[in-house]
Amino acid sequence: MDIVHPLRQRVVIHRVGPAHIRRWFRLAERDLRRVPADALFYGVLFVLMGFSLVLYFHDDPEIVLTLVTMFLLGGPFLATGLYDLSRQMEAFEGRGKVKLLKSLVAWRENLSGFSLYGVLLTFIVFGWFRLSLLIFALFYDTDALPSLDGLLDNAVNLDNWPFLLAYFGSGFVVAFLVFAVSAIALPMLRDKEVDAVTAMVTSVQAVYKNLGTMSLWAFVIVALTVLGLASYLVALIVFMPLIGMATWYAYRDMITYEYG
Repeated sequence: MDIVHPLRQRVVIHRVGPAHIRRWFRLAERDLRRVPADALFYGVLFVLMGFSLVLYFHDDPEIVLTLVTMFLLGGPFLATGLYDLSRQMEAFEGRGKVKLLKSLVAWRENLSGFSLYGVLLTFIVFGWFRLSLLIFALFYDTDALPSLDGLLDNAVNLDNWPFLLAYFGSGFVVAFLVFAVSAIALPMLRDKEVDAVTAMVTSVQAVYKNLGTMSLWAFVIVALTVLGLASYLVALIVFMPLIGMATWYAYRDMITYEYG
């Protein structure tokens, strides 16, 4: 499947198999070992933001769960610096010195593309925010909401299956939508001066063409995130850099460019 974007480069989408996921993580682990301080810096940022959300909104569970979901949905955007670290190491062939500051402002090289992507993601997340509040309003008395700990205890109670089905079912749909438009889009925006719509369309087509592999990839990301949350966010210090850098190599394996 080929797409011609404004730079007159033909975007070629390749098929990848489940075995590629192991390769992505192997390359990500290699990059993490090469620049541990830079990569773990981003992991710490993820964890600090997660702790801030939980601590600040501890008494407002309907808000904290929504914001945590927003945080997870926006993860690919926050991982732009990690894509840039791997991109720099590719350019240096592992022999040059990676610049952390450059990765922090990598989005400036395609400001219009990242800005439009941010706007589109905001619309999706805002829609999910409103929907999640509606679901809470339907299933809970908003004047007597339990604490966050109490809500989580209730959430694992199968007697609350209607709430679980409505909340996590809608969350799954939104999350997969964001995954589909983001899986390749943000690495592509960092790598090329393309517009956000072209990058997002390419991402959806790449996910569709590799639906089995990308569904497994999404499951792996969710599983690692859940394990990270179960460790009181601490494991995310390592998991998030690995996922971010592996995503860069997923992009590299699925997308190539030809002039035509």
